[in-house]
Amino acid sequence: MITQVYGELAKLFSFLSLSAFGGGKVVLPSIHQAAVDQYHWMTNKQFLDLFSISQAAPGPSTLIVELVAIKAAGFPEHELFSFLPAVIGSLTAILAMFLPSSLLLLFVFQYWKKIQGTAWQSTFQKALMPITAALILEVTWIVAKEAMNGWMTLMIGIVSFLLILCTKINPILIMALAALASWFF
Repeated sequence: MITQVYGELAKLFSFLSLSAFGGGKVVLPSIHQAAVDQYHWMTNKQFLDLFSISQAAPGPSTLIVELVAIKAAGFPEHELFSFLPAVIGSLTAILAMFLPSSLLLLFVFQYWKKIQGTAWQSTFQKALMPITAALILEVTWIVAKEAMNGWMTLMIGIVSFLLILCTKINPILIMALAALASWFF
């Protein structure tokens, strides 16, 4: 039932909104787990495809939220007004992802300024850094595990990683070279 999907989207993304310390990318493992394993809105491959689109497209890195919502609510077909469930799902997910954290930020900011420079604030910030790094590594693992499914894609991934890590080559150029190598081989 489509209204149930809207409720699931609102519940999922409002919870994730409040746990996205370090930015939208840190909740990607949770989005993946919910979309693939919990609600079965898509397969691992479909999630990876949507993630790739969200990263390649211009705009915010949290574009994955809208794409997951559109997939969950149903991609539009060719009939008149068949796009409405996808639009409503997308708007539900966007509001759920950004409104709770924005309201919390406004509330907490008042108190955060009062404790500026205290040991408690510094400790809290330092504690969040390794958690955020671990969550980003988990996202990397999820994507790499699905994307590198053969020796050729594994080699392209390793070479791309090393080029990004050890050079100042624009990542877009590296992506283009990786795509060319994938097509060629």
